[in-house]
Amino acid sequence: MVITLRLSLVSFILRNIEVGRSISSGSLTEVTMKISILAATLCTILSALTIALPQSDLEKLDEKFTRHIEKVMPGWKHERVEPIVPTENVLIQFWSASERKVKISIMPHSSGAEARTAIENFVKYERNKETLKDLGEEAYAWGYGFSDVVFRKGRYTIFVSTTADIGARPEERTLSQAERFDLMRSEMRRWSMQFAKHAAIALDSP
Repeated sequence: MVITLRLSLVSFILRNIEVGRSISSGSLTEVTMKISILAATLCTILSALTIALPQSDLEKLDEKFTRHIEKVMPGWKHERVEPIVPTENVLIQFWSASERKVKISIMPHSSGAEARTAIENFVKYERNKETLKDLGEEAYAWGYGFSDVVFRKGRYTIFVSTTADIGARPEERTLSQAERFDLMRSEMRRWSMQFAKHAAIALDSP
């Protein structure tokens, strides 16, 4: 019952935040903020379905991810953020560079079977999704421009989302609004996919 209620809430959020309407009537900043809020809300809800890991294990995960991503993505700044609710068992990392910001949320489960159930229960409430190949054992993209990524590997589920401040770079200031939205979708998906692949590799690192 608890899982059903939580997943129903996910469905409600996804169906009621009208990104398309925001695009037609709002600014790029407003759209980016709404996407960030949605991603954070989803991660917060789903973290309630995970198991508690000792802090030392979360620290090890943080070290593994940081070490690997700093090696393959030089120039990106790393920041670890604590969950809104201190008791939530989730590792949250932000990576930022040149007006792009990527959020990675890693959630542990008691087994691979539970991780599979969690992701299956989540995606069945999201009609507009894309199945991704060659990423973990099961992976999907959804959201604005299919830029939000979720995948499972072993007993972990990993969520990756990106925000892009289009227009902050000098070469972007001459773009039309339509061109800015196209670039924002492209950049958000590009970096989410790239960091998701690095996250999958990081899980296997020593």
